[in-house]
Amino acid sequence: MSTPARPVSPKRGSARPANVQEVSPNLKFDESALSNYLRKEIPGFAEAEKTGPLNVLQFSHGQSNPTYYLEIGTGKSMRQFVLRKKPPGKLLPSAHAIEREYRVLSALRGSMVPVPVTYCLCIDSAVIGTPFYIMQYVAGRIFKNVELPGMNRSDRFAIYGAMNKVLAALHSVDFTSLGLNDFGQTENYVGRQVRRWSSQYEASKTSEIAEMNELTAYLNQNLPTGPDSQLVTLVHGDFRLDNLIFHPRENRIVAVLDWELSTLGHPSTDLAYNCMMYHHPSSFPVMGGLKGSDLQNLGIPDERTYVNGYIMSSKRQGYIQDFPFYCGLSFFRMASIGQGVYKRSLQGNASQQNAQKFGDMIPFLAREGLAVAKSSPAVTWKKSIALQQQQDKMDLTPFQFSEKFWDLRKKLLAFMEECVFPNEATAMAQHAELAKKTGNRFLVPPIMETLKEEAKKRGLWNLFLTKNKDHGHNLGVGLSNLEYAPLCEILGRSPLIAPEVTNCAAPDTGNMEVLANYGTKEQKEKWLVPLMNGEIRSCFGMTEPMVASSDATNIECRIERVSDGYLINGRKWWTSGAMDPRCAVCIVMGKTDPTAPPHRQQSMVLVPMNAPGVRIVRPLHVFGYDDAPHGHAEVEFCNVKVPLTSMLLGEGRGFEIAQGRLGPGRIHHCMRLVGMADRCLEMMTTRVLTRHAFGQALAKKGSILRDLAESRIQIQQCRLLTLQAAALMDEVGNKRAKQIIGMIKVAAPKMALDVMDRAIQAFGAQGVNQDTILAHFWAASRTLRIADGPDEVHLEQIGKLELLKAKL
Repeated sequence: MSTPARPVSPKRGSARPANVQEVSPNLKFDESALSNYLRKEIPGFAEAEKTGPLNVLQFSHGQSNPTYYLEIGTGKSMRQFVLRKKPPGKLLPSAHAIEREYRVLSALRGSMVPVPVTYCLCIDSAVIGTPFYIMQYVAGRIFKNVELPGMNRSDRFAIYGAMNKVLAALHSVDFTSLGLNDFGQTENYVGRQVRRWSSQYEASKTSEIAEMNELTAYLNQNLPTGPDSQLVTLVHGDFRLDNLIFHPRENRIVAVLDWELSTLGHPSTDLAYNCMMYHHPSSFPVMGGLKGSDLQNLGIPDERTYVNGYIMSSKRQGYIQDFPFYCGLSFFRMASIGQGVYKRSLQGNASQQNAQKFGDMIPFLAREGLAVAKSSPAVTWKKSIALQQQQDKMDLTPFQFSEKFWDLRKKLLAFMEECVFPNEATAMAQHAELAKKTGNRFLVPPIMETLKEEAKKRGLWNLFLTKNKDHGHNLGVGLSNLEYAPLCEILGRSPLIAPEVTNCAAPDTGNMEVLANYGTKEQKEKWLVPLMNGEIRSCFGMTEPMVASSDATNIECRIERVSDGYLINGRKWWTSGAMDPRCAVCIVMGKTDPTAPPHRQQSMVLVPMNAPGVRIVRPLHVFGYDDAPHGHAEVEFCNVKVPLTSMLLGEGRGFEIAQGRLGPGRIHHCMRLVGMADRCLEMMTTRVLTRHAFGQALAKKGSILRDLAESRIQIQQCRLLTLQAAALMDEVGNKRAKQIIGMIKVAAPKMALDVMDRAIQAFGAQGVNQDTILAHFWAASRTLRIADGPDEVHLEQIGKLELLKAKL
């Protein structure tokens, strides 16, 4: 048993930390050998040494790797460093990896994650007995008590907010650009974690603990298997309050410490480990928690608020899947580490005298871990599907829906929570990686195909193809326009992923409807079938750069009949989907007979994108966004020849097809906008509950409450107006419902922009950058005041129809 070390009082006038002591006898080393080494490795060390010798003390904080405070010189020449080394004695495999710690600290320097400056790494055990590294000593505050006694409510909330944001920033780091792409295996991280800690526990086991055996078995039998389980980011491995240094006076983090367990892994493991404090009491030995504490009175966010704050700050932008499992895994890992510390204490090699306390807490950790792992995820970190269904029925009360609709809605909500939201970050990361490797941004992330297969298995495929009594087909799942509209709203909450992976994305939806309603048998077999199977994608060429295309009679693209086909010449732009590598066909609108009446001059033809003469001129950006891999393109058609069988419905019937295509498409756009706006309102609500300014939460400000209220009113108004338009389309057809269709086309984008602008205001500077979806959502919504007809055209049409009513 080692002799307890005596605390050391700070030097008068020095900046020596208070939590240092004389080095424990079993952890002493040759200080002269260290001085000799540092003179060679650290510039200025020898000069400082001339004013005073090296003084070595031990930090009282830290259990795994012994950590020392180094002080050299006096007065203005004094230099301060921190030394981290492996403990003496026989070590467990892969434990105490200070080399990895040094590497990640060096890589993160200059990133959004604050870390100390590193100076040198020594792997030669001959110098002081074990490998070590030297880093900057960072002055500041370290909080060991998670209740933060002696602080006011606002400071507590700010400290937890800072911790939350740094964790989110860590998980948003592009580890590849930092040279850490080989910092860990990227496959089956969670399974390997369970095996690793099981192995380390077995290697350090001093007695049989039944609770640990039960928890081990449960984790092995319930490993996450969904797409979210393969998410990979840089993870810290031991992220908690007492591993953070806060500024001496400000509530911001100046350094994150103890990176020994860092690797490439699943971000939920870090978040769950950070949230362990919510599951054990303040009286817990070694590491006190918040269970049973009056969080509201303390000003500390509860677990749900904390997790939601992380979601808002990170790039995951969705729900946390399988969070109870990750919490259980965190308890298991802590118990395994504790067992190792306890065994070393029995051998006299632990870095602190209270290490033996770890032995007493292992059964508790195992019991608590099992209880948390078996808890329902709906309790704290996502809204239950049953509750969402209940809310839906309140929102949709004025309309009648079939049991099939409610069943599909329940399935779609589950799919969004379990598969779509958790994989938004995965899709972004995969897309960025592909773009970096190839230099081509228009490549499809592999996760999209995985999610498509899952949607098909769940019966959530081609939901948009509604019953069509006019054209006598029922190719979808048999929904009405009214029934599909609320499902489209749900898809709109993740507009870059959900519509595509359910095969409900524009412009494919409109093109499939055109083929289903107006295509010949041959055209359907060649193009509709692969589109419905999700094997290809398509685009729609109407808008032109040289004319005001909101008046479609201006279209100049020529479709000229020749003996055995049609010759197409013209230039289109804002041809959405044309940049997608899977885009196989374009429906092109052009003039076949310039001498015919204005609305009989236009026709539509099917043009293969690989036809000779089709050229992508350039991708077009929306407020700087290229919307890759989908994209919008300027496309040139130069003497493109297609067979006579490519004509849709017949020459001169382009306007007829366009009007049939636009009605459902406008419903889809508007309901997706309702979903996007609703998600932005949800983000704003979480933001104002977790953000403090001028001594109180933003949610208590009158202007914020007004913004929340006005946003909810506008969303619900627009939702009900759009549902009414869908119901009228089912009842009287697109043509007779054109006034209300025009009304929603004007109202929905304006509503969405208003809500998004308020959300951006609540997020402040973060609302306009790439850290949230708000800026991209706003850009996409702004285009819809122009796409499918600008507001001015719809307003004029609505006004004319109103005058006709008056004349009647």
